[in-house]
Amino acid sequence: MTIRTTLIASSLIAASLISGTAQAALQGRDLNGSVGSFEAYYDTVLDITWLADANYAKTSGYDVDGRMTWAAANTWAANLSFYNPFTNQTFADWRLPDVKPVNGTSFNYSFGFDGSGEVGYNIASPQSEMAHLFYVTLGNPSIYTPSGAPSGCYVGSGDSCLDNIGPFSNVSSYLYESLIFWSAPEYGLNPSDALFYDMRFGYQYASNVENSFRAWAVSPGDVAAVPEAQTYALMLAGLGLIGWRARRRG
Repeated sequence: MTIRTTLIASSLIAASLISGTAQAALQGRDLNGSVGSFEAYYDTVLDITWLADANYAKTSGYDVDGRMTWAAANTWAANLSFYNPFTNQTFADWRLPDVKPVNGTSFNYSFGFDGSGEVGYNIASPQSEMAHLFYVTLGNPSIYTPSGAPSGCYVGSGDSCLDNIGPFSNVSSYLYESLIFWSAPEYGLNPSDALFYDMRFGYQYASNVENSFRAWAVSPGDVAAVPEAQTYALMLAGLGLIGWRARRRG
């Protein structure tokens, strides 16, 4: 049992470091102690951790298709919890992606194409977590250029501008509603609306809170930080010593 645990711990640490090197902005994080897979990805720019499964509400059996009202989506995220038996950690601090003023002071709800406000296309500001993921981290194009001209990324009814989903699963879908994700804030111009992000076209807007969209959970900060190189080396040395002693005793 000791040898198996040692090998699992070593594999998880090594895999995390490899993932972090391969894609600097997104680093794999283990939430449940499974070997060779990641349940979350830490965003080094936004300092948040994205759930690896963009439709975990459906995958986990919580909701039949993962589409919920805004209130239900917030409740689902707030009650998420993962447990890693090998590190004895519980990860329970989850929420919907946030949106803050692009200018750092006040919201600008004027719909535009240049990304200067909180609604519209080409919003690449880290103040909008979903938009930053779509445009900057994953490098997807908008259906419109900043000047408002068609970009050509959208070809037909079964296509979208979501060219790259990165390491995430269950992000894309041919159903229009399945590519719309709720954000955390209400819409300042109407208390009956809340902000959402459309990953088919690359824009942010507002919709009635009773409509049903998908929910993608994030956690503030790094849920399971990878050790620094020196700490990692010492940890592997320690784990190797434990394994050697276990074999000796066996």
